[in-house]
Amino acid sequence: MNPIAELYRMQEIDTAWEKIRQRILQLQKFSGGSPKLVQTREQVQAAEALLNETRKEQRDAELEANSLAVHIKESEEMLMGGQVRSPKELEALSSNVESMRHHKSTLDDRSVEAMVKADELGQKFALQAEALATQETEWKEKQQAIEDELQRRKKEYVYLKNVREQAVKTIDSKFLEQYEYLRGRKNGIAVAKLEEDSCGACHMQLPVGVVGSVKRSEDLVLCTACGRILYSA
Repeated sequence: MNPIAELYRMQEIDTAWEKIRQRILQLQKFSGGSPKLVQTREQVQAAEALLNETRKEQRDAELEANSLAVHIKESEEMLMGGQVRSPKELEALSSNVESMRHHKSTLDDRSVEAMVKADELGQKFALQAEALATQETEWKEKQQAIEDELQRRKKEYVYLKNVREQAVKTIDSKFLEQYEYLRGRKNGIAVAKLEEDSCGACHMQLPVGVVGSVKRSEDLVLCTACGRILYSA
């Protein structure tokens, strides 16, 4: 086989190999769920965390308010029971009761606000959880197809890897070195097919002498515009 034709075949193998590699990476990325499903999971987790935090705020406010209510009752009983006789102590105790009542009122308001917010968040969370359940069900139906394709693509990847290894053995080392060099610098396209009198990669018209050399020679002839190896079928 013409050595340039072998390079062109190598490029076809490498191009297919790279496409399969990219597809495998894409399928592996989807193995945990589609981007939309992953986003929905994160939203539901965030909504649940916020709901739990709000409910905790409500419980904490209620517990503190209940504890204050007990202290207020005890202090009022002391005020009314005659246990405290000193005017200063009575004034201090009365002031303390008033302060506790004010703080309890603040806590009651906070508890109610948290309760209302928790109800709203609970409704939102329920809707999001329902949407997530639907998406999870749909995903399970698709997951098997994705897994089947992933296994198929892996086999194709290994097959092309073996084909490439065999192809490398038939190509002159200096040609292969030039091919790999250009492939790394020309976006994966090192060999361009001759299309009449133009380069199939950059589409620039080539000098008549270059076109003739490509058709006659089995040596490397490069495009005068983009520097790729030219190949004539």
